[in-house]
Amino acid sequence: MTSARFLSGEGEMADRMRSADWTATPLGPPAGWPRPLKTMVSLMLASRQPMFLAWGRENGIMLYNDPYIALLQSKHPTAFGQRFRETWGEIWDEIGPLVDRVFAGGSVHYDDIALQVERNGRLEEAHFAFSYTPVYGDDGEVAGLFGACNETTSQILAERAKMEALQAAEEANLAKSQFLANMSHELRTPLSAIIGYSEMLIEEAEEGAVAGDLVRDIRKIESNARHLLGLINDVLDLSKVESGKMDLYAETFDVAEIVADVAATARALAEKKDNRLEIELAGEVGTMHSDITKLRQVLLNLLSNAAKFTQAGTITLRAERLGGTLVFSVSDTGIGMTPEQLERLFQRFAQADASTTRRFGGTGLGLSLTKAFSEMLGGHVSVESRPGEGSTFRLTVPAQLPDTTDRDAAPGAAQLPQGTDTAGRHTVLVIDDDTAQRELMTRFLAREGFAAITAPDGQTGLAMAKEMRPRAILLDVMMPGMDGWTVLARLKADPELAEIPVIMVTFVSERALASSLGASDYVAKPVQWDSFRLVMDRFREEAGDVLVVDDDEDARERLRHALERDGWSVSEAGNGREALDRVEAARPRVILLDLTMPVMDGFSFLDALRSRPEHRDIPVIVLSARSLTREERTRLEGADRVMTKGLVSLSEVASNVRAVTQ
Repeated sequence: MTSARFLSGEGEMADRMRSADWTATPLGPPAGWPRPLKTMVSLMLASRQPMFLAWGRENGIMLYNDPYIALLQSKHPTAFGQRFRETWGEIWDEIGPLVDRVFAGGSVHYDDIALQVERNGRLEEAHFAFSYTPVYGDDGEVAGLFGACNETTSQILAERAKMEALQAAEEANLAKSQFLANMSHELRTPLSAIIGYSEMLIEEAEEGAVAGDLVRDIRKIESNARHLLGLINDVLDLSKVESGKMDLYAETFDVAEIVADVAATARALAEKKDNRLEIELAGEVGTMHSDITKLRQVLLNLLSNAAKFTQAGTITLRAERLGGTLVFSVSDTGIGMTPEQLERLFQRFAQADASTTRRFGGTGLGLSLTKAFSEMLGGHVSVESRPGEGSTFRLTVPAQLPDTTDRDAAPGAAQLPQGTDTAGRHTVLVIDDDTAQRELMTRFLAREGFAAITAPDGQTGLAMAKEMRPRAILLDVMMPGMDGWTVLARLKADPELAEIPVIMVTFVSERALASSLGASDYVAKPVQWDSFRLVMDRFREEAGDVLVVDDDEDARERLRHALERDGWSVSEAGNGREALDRVEAARPRVILLDLTMPVMDGFSFLDALRSRPEHRDIPVIVLSARSLTREERTRLEGADRVMTKGLVSLSEVASNVRAVTQ
């Protein structure tokens, strides 16, 4: 250990220098070091700034102080006494010429230099501010390099992130400004049409036009109003996504059915521009347990997008099951996109480019919502496209969505209460071995306001009839095992089931046999639905009274008109308190309930109604434009159904009123 006075500083590096064996190094014992070297070492060890020395024109032996260790990181302590070039070999191409300049008598100063340095086992971008100055020996020649260096990586990266954030904010503001301009145009278009056609209707009505002449304009008003509502819903959905208030509600559903449903909805959009819409199911796709509303909206957005940018082409909706994952794809033969357009595709408020907006319209929200919803469903959406050749969007989602609130149906007509007792609801039992026929019957009955249950064979049908006691039974004749005639005979032989009306449905013309065995009616296949409707009308209960509770007088009037046309008598209340009084005065068959009202809102009314034993069984259908939170849905467990204003038509409301009373 040396006791040279110039090595008397404190700290790790002063200790290392005092304890080092210098005799085996090119520098030799410290006592014999040149005075300039001793002076610079003493200055370096006393400084709180990162400093180093590279001594010797040929060898450049490195000496450094404690603050410089932070720059070396994993290179310390190997760098102590090592050649400067060996320590920083990975950046020598950049700093080697600077070192040569110093040994030639020059100085070097950098406020910021970016270098790819190897530390801690990896290359990383680092930024430094430094100065290199020559140190002259006793002979007057440059004998070493003195460096003062500060790493500025954190400051530079923070400033870069700040600038990028500022640029992103400016781009977002620009995108939002463009979005507002586009949205104002998109909103004005249907509003102008609604106002224009309304003015025409008023003029034509005042001139004595007959109702039939006005229907076309009324339908245009309805179409534009629904388009306007869709735009507003997109904005509200985006707001809920950004605020984290968009909830998921999972239910189990058939994938093939949702594909068919979405395609049926989108077919008119596709055909409007002379496109052909095709459906492909790759094998058995099974069921999903997910949010059917979000999935439907994603698929509709993708199909709508494809229809918008395709003319006289083909649009294909494909579904495939890969284990526990569903892959949906929407392909088109439309205009396609460039790589630059693809980069902007899923950004909020942005379309592929400005020319797209001018040519095709739109707000730029559809695909951003598609991306957000796909991620909420636990999946992702991707796209492949070539200009002039078309595009393919792929939605990949898990078949089972965990950790969500289950529900019985979608928000458009959600049946909230669990364990609904079908018995006593006067359902119709369909017994038929043909899956397609059972599905057709179920869809028809639902549309007509009946609740349908199905059985695939006679034995199952008899068991279900005994358990459910349906209002009527639709019975196929030609079934394997136990045929329809045998089932009919057993039904009529059972005193508990004999009074249930049975309608025989068959290709075989056996009306006399059906009548003799006790059938109430006979329907021939293929079913003529208009005739079948007349048969089923005999098994409806009398409509009775509907209480409409809504503070909007216009809404009550529209509902009254639709319900009276369907055979109901209607009473009205403007708030929950008034509705309770009307229920006490005359018990209604069913209640249509708005939620947001003065005096007493729909939630409080429902709580009060269900607290009274004599009124607990009155069916309540909630019909509201309110966006429900998870907590509010829980409060509505006392309702039979929840429907969203604007998402259901008046005829659908009437159908649901009929269904809850069957």
